[in-house]
Amino acid sequence: MEKTLKEITSFFINSLFSEETVSRGGLLQSIDPRVKVFSLGVFVVAVTLYKNIYLILGAYLFTFLLAYFSRINLGFFFIRVWLFIPLFSGIIAIPAIFNIFVPGDPLVDLIHLKNEMVLGPLIIPQTISITRQGLMSASLFVLRVATSVSIVVLLTLTTKWHHILKALSVFRVPQFFTFILGMTYRYIHLLLRLIEDVHLARRSRTFGREKGSSGRKWIISQIRFVMRKSLSMGEMVYSAMVSRGFMFELKTADNFKLKTIDYVWTLFSVVITAVTMVLNWI
Repeated sequence: MEKTLKEITSFFINSLFSEETVSRGGLLQSIDPRVKVFSLGVFVVAVTLYKNIYLILGAYLFTFLLAYFSRINLGFFFIRVWLFIPLFSGIIAIPAIFNIFVPGDPLVDLIHLKNEMVLGPLIIPQTISITRQGLMSASLFVLRVATSVSIVVLLTLTTKWHHILKALSVFRVPQFFTFILGMTYRYIHLLLRLIEDVHLARRSRTFGREKGSSGRKWIISQIRFVMRKSLSMGEMVYSAMVSRGFMFELKTADNFKLKTIDYVWTLFSVVITAVTMVLNWI
């Protein structure tokens, strides 16, 4: 369990804060951050409007194509996207496969009851089964979420974080929102390291087996400690920024400049989105 927790923490740190892929000379890395935020944002909106599962599947495979030309490890890209999807969208989509929620043609019969039951607004049929319509609906939902997350992951892996924030400000995203987002991104790393150090310090001072009750008490105390630490750190950091003239305006030394590839990519994004939307309507 300790090894698993350590690996999870390392995964967060390496995947959230590593800028190794940003420095690679791939396709998306060479595109202006403003153009990238706009085009990938359009792709996400289009994916949410697709009703045909084959269009969504094609869009998902397209993200792998972009990852390949952006020199991103496809295995790492796949794991990063699908690590959390089963925990969130999968749990939401599971009830839809049963005929209790989505009636349809049964594929697999699971439970046979003596009589039909009524539980409030739900009508439980005599035979509970997995339906073809429900399975298709759940697959559509999970695949749509996976594709949207893949597009966002492509943006974060191929763009420096402060460039993303600056690009968002170009599109009139409130400065207060980008400020909170930037500070959260930065200090999650610090708090993760703090939790790791506290856990290591306790383990180095523990001999023999430990009772479950004392372990739970320690965990509760550490949750309180981390919350107090994060609040006090936030106050100190904000006071330090204000004392240096901070006025809720994020500034970077980088100046964006559009290139030929930016215009070509924008035209391609608009055309491919328009074509797929027409196919979706047809």
